[in-house]
Amino acid sequence: MIHIRDAAPGDGDALAELHARSRAVYYGAGGHEVAAVPDQRYRESWRKMVADDRLTVLVAVPADDIAGVITLDANGVFPTNAPDEKRIRLVGIFVDPSHWSTGVGSALMTRFISITRQSNATGEVDVWQRNTRAIRFYTHHGWTQDGTSRPGPADAPYVGFVHRP
Repeated sequence: MIHIRDAAPGDGDALAELHARSRAVYYGAGGHEVAAVPDQRYRESWRKMVADDRLTVLVAVPADDIAGVITLDANGVFPTNAPDEKRIRLVGIFVDPSHWSTGVGSALMTRFISITRQSNATGEVDVWQRNTRAIRFYTHHGWTQDGTSRPGPADAPYVGFVHRP
């Protein structure tokens, strides 16, 4: 069973390490190398995210250790083409590579979708175009591309996805 809980103030370093490992693998698969070990500034940014009242940071704990994390911003984004539509931004979802394909990511995504439905909000996220594993994951969970993009590393953009209630 995978337990989902709010991140605790002491989780910041573990989350920085998990995130660094995860992103090193998916960026590496797309031809862009990044560090697999977080530096002090990276650790501090995760500590700040956990403490930030504007964000919700949830962790997945299948046993004793944190195996995944999802961060969301539910302050509401109002796009110009739909001013009455409430959006919840999925800032990031990361699973330790040793837990890929074990249900951790799906458990976190199920919680996110539940939050958006309870709020009658549309979920939004940007995914690096070369992260084909993530794109399959989002598509599998009912997300669709919305036609937006922004610059990303290695000349590959981040593409926008939405999940409608």
